[in-house]
Amino acid sequence: MAAYAHTGRITRAATAAQVNWRNHYNWLKDPSYAHAFTEAQGMAADFLEEEAIRRAVEGVQKPVFYRGEHVDNVKEYSDTLLILMLKGAKPEKYRENATVKVEAAITLALEERTRQANERLQRLRRGDLPSLAS
Repeated sequence: MAAYAHTGRITRAATAAQVNWRNHYNWLKDPSYAHAFTEAQGMAADFLEEEAIRRAVEGVQKPVFYRGEHVDNVKEYSDTLLILMLKGAKPEKYRENATVKVEAAITLALEERTRQANERLQRLRRGDLPSLAS
């Protein structure tokens, strides 16, 4: 579990633990193992988050080559990771709003169709409309 928590990868953790990676899927049937694995997944996610923050905020050194020769290093930052971190930290401010609009439109359309179907059913029950059999 410790190896998985640090790598987030089943095969690499199995190699470190000197076990066959397929065993993991059999062991998941054991509730205590499954619970421990869920906790290890949370730890792996924390390590990934730390690395994402480091790359977004602190940056990473990238080599600069000139005519095949290493001449300098430059620090690069990840704007993409920074955007993702902002969306996670402040979703009320940075989230995408398209889903909310689509869901509202679908909900309104379904409500209208349901209302129309109920009105038709009531008219059929009163005999105001011909039945489908006739």
